Amino acid sequence: SHFTPQIVQREGFSLIGLSIRTTVQGIIEHGAIKRLEATFFKRSIDIHNRVGTAKILLQIYPVGGLFNNHTPYTIILGYPVENLDTLPEGMVGYPVPGGRYAKVTHVGSEAWISKTYSFIYRTWLPRKQRIRPPFDYEVWDRRYLPGQAQSEIDIYVPLADSYEKPK
Repeated sequence: SHFTPQIVQREGFSLIGLSIRTTVQGIIEHGAIKRLEATFFKRSIDIHNRVGTAKILLQIYPVGGLFNNHTPYTIILGYPVENLDTLPEGMVGYPVPGGRYAKVTHVGSEAWISKTYSFIYRTWLPRKQRIRPPFDYEVWDRRYLPGQAQSEIDIYVPLADSYEKPK
């Protein structure tokens, strides 16, 4: 992985996709994301107002900051869309805010992506801010080659000033 976060400004966007509630352990032991991806592949034709071809994997974490392999959280796998006006049956919409993000590119099989997340959340982020972000997202574009060593996934982690309300 390229463990050098870049600070980037991102535009907000709307996301429509399929949602599951799982744990890190559920992903490892039961292939929760792989199953979601297979279902999404069949249902993605129902999303008519897509913007681009990259898929987004959004992870929404519980409030409070405590998170481990057994903590339930929400995952949405979907496409950026023009708006959230029409949600296909069984799908969810989510407005992803714009702002400052740390971008880290994971290089290699997604089987090792936990090492990249560990660096972000256990090493880099604690040095930069104290608050765990409420979400992050991955961009699966043409560089995403499932299971392959040359695969690349961009991970975007919002920085505190992008989601904290001024006091």
